[in-house]
Amino acid sequence: MLLLISSFIFAALSIFAFFKQKQLLVYLMVFAAAFSIRLYFIQQDRYLHDWDERYHALVAKNMAEDPFTPMLRTQPVMPYNYQNWWDNHIWLHKQPVFLWQMALSIKIFGANEFAVRFPSALMGALLALIILRIGYILKKPMAGLSAALLFCFSFFSIEQTTGAIGMDHNDVAMLFYVSASIWALMEYTLSGKKRFLILIGLFSGMAILVKWLTGLLVYACWGAYLFFTSSNAIASKPKQITHALLALGLTCIVFLPWQIYIHQQFPEEASYERAFTRNHINETIEGFDGSYTYYLHYFPLQYAYSLILLFVVGLYFFYKSNISAIHKIIIFCAVLIPYLFFSLLVTTKVLGYVFVIAPFILIICGFAFQGLYEYIITRKNRKPGIIILVILLAGCCFINLKYWHLQKLRFKGKSNYNWENREDKMHNTAIYKILQSDTYNGYIILNCKAMEDPEAMFYSGRNVYAWYPNEKTIDSLQVLGYKFAAFESFEQQKLPTYIIEDTSILIIHQQLK
Repeated sequence: MLLLISSFIFAALSIFAFFKQKQLLVYLMVFAAAFSIRLYFIQQDRYLHDWDERYHALVAKNMAEDPFTPMLRTQPVMPYNYQNWWDNHIWLHKQPVFLWQMALSIKIFGANEFAVRFPSALMGALLALIILRIGYILKKPMAGLSAALLFCFSFFSIEQTTGAIGMDHNDVAMLFYVSASIWALMEYTLSGKKRFLILIGLFSGMAILVKWLTGLLVYACWGAYLFFTSSNAIASKPKQITHALLALGLTCIVFLPWQIYIHQQFPEEASYERAFTRNHINETIEGFDGSYTYYLHYFPLQYAYSLILLFVVGLYFFYKSNISAIHKIIIFCAVLIPYLFFSLLVTTKVLGYVFVIAPFILIICGFAFQGLYEYIITRKNRKPGIIILVILLAGCCFINLKYWHLQKLRFKGKSNYNWENREDKMHNTAIYKILQSDTYNGYIILNCKAMEDPEAMFYSGRNVYAWYPNEKTIDSLQVLGYKFAAFESFEQQKLPTYIIEDTSILIIHQQLK
């Protein structure tokens, strides 16, 4: 709870430092606010969440030992289909950068929930700094501070960081690297310094190594800027194009080696996953469908309802502002291109896809506060106006946090995202940790709860299956020296007689829920 309270204090101090014109202190306090609230929430769920998080955690744990061989099951004793990403051996379902980050964290902190989520918490805090910096680049510091604080307390971002939303840590990483590449582009257009070209290439390449095409967003924004450049600046276009191509070349140098490597080492898995990823564009994958207005409909889920009005007001002030046309084009494109692409051209609809626009949505929202701030500083008696501004900003941040909803999800049993019972999850996790004991050393565990076998493997280090093979298969594996243990029953999935009567098979009597 201390971390949670501290985050509010740090946020208040960032506002105080802003009005005292202590820029460095503003950066430090914004980072502290974003980091502390994420550190608080990543420790609330003492289990791995359904679907993505538990799979990412297990693969990352295995990559901590072998970073260039992404594996779900390190010892696939039972037959498997490499086209089933949920029960595979070589796991190329996701690009590796965010998994490497999690693997490093596991190396440092051990195999636990905190280690899995720590990189996302850190990237979220660093992203708040990027948003703040963009405000200073635009010479609209109040817009940057407001947007950074709104992101600090973003409900959707925090839930991604905790793994509670299906699209979780890879989307946090994607959000960071894509935003960082666009920040570097804005720095480059402001200063012309070559080091920002390098950063554009590096961050874009890393973004591709998290989630493919979205990593190229910075070049779409850059291309739009060049396309809309006025004729009086046409002379600079060849140089700009050359620099863009150089940055793109560096991007390719970053992401291509991994693609070449996996196609050489794991050709079948790599080819299948490449086709599977491509099929998201023209097919509905795993039932994730929706109309062209899907993301607009779910806007209030990703942001507070109040931010709709804030965005409209901010859009007006953003359009009327005196910031450079270059930066207006970049920010507009950073919002519109992903939204239009995923809404109109991609058949599969997943909320996490368009959250990549969140920093720039919030920057536009920040212009509503910037407009009010610019009005206030023109008045002789500024104090009442500043108080109103601070109250409005604090209120919007708290509303965007959706605190009471977060508390309900954490402490009153049900999650709107994965419909899980917290008590049952913590109960099962405690049992999976028991499997670490020497009693089960060398045993293959059968009859686990469906879809929780990755979680059981993560905590126990054992080879766990959510089913049991037929008698002939068990006999043949026992001849080869394999030993089995099995959960007695799960719901209606009771063990057959040939397992119960086999005295060499350990029966696990702890009941999963």
